[in-house]
Amino acid sequence: MIGRHKRSFAVLVGAAAAVLVARCTSPATPTASERCGIDELHIRRTAEGHLLDLRYRVVDSERATSLLAKKTTAYVVDDKSGRRLSVPTTPKAGSLRTTGVPRAGRSYFALFTNPGGLVRRGDQVSVVLGDLTTRLTVE
Repeated sequence: MIGRHKRSFAVLVGAAAAVLVARCTSPATPTASERCGIDELHIRRTAEGHLLDLRYRVVDSERATSLLAKKTTAYVVDDKSGRRLSVPTTPKAGSLRTTGVPRAGRSYFALFTNPGGLVRRGDQVSVVLGDLTTRLTVE
């Protein structure tokens, strides 16, 4: 008799856990990048480790407009050291990130300084593009 109650309790707990997991991972809850109209975010080291190259694809040009505005702040925070890595600006090329009017289906980029190769492959970083903040693993 007691064994039957334990099984019923275990089934009830399992069902409750399944409902909680389904709610937390529900596709109805958009990610930060989906709310901003972009996807396929990835970041990797480039220029022999002196720069970090962020790439993303616009899927909704209306929602992505704020990300590509010139006044939008963009930086990367190294999770290990807490250092903020900025977008370099050159006299001739200007800011080394894409700005302007976004078009759906196109890919865009932002380059960030990586002094002394601080961020390495496999490190976790937080990318901030205006209202978007997301954690990525450096490829």
